[in-house]
Amino acid sequence: MILNEIQALQNFGNNLSITIKDISTTDKRKTIKKYIATLNGASISPALRYEQMNYFLLGYSKAVKSI
Repeated sequence: MILNEIQALQNFGNNLSITIKDISTTDKRKTIKKYIATLNGASISPALRYEQMNYFLLGYSKAVKSI
């Protein structure tokens, strides 16, 4: 399922020229994956869970369209 999440986020990011990267933690107790969005090598989002990253990308796409 995690591969599907990163693939779905990256497909959305491709429309915006954004790269989505997953953040892996060294703490074995936490199993929630987090993702960051990068544009030209610079991070444009904090580490967010899948649903939160979807909302971030939706807001970012609306901001890009309005500019």
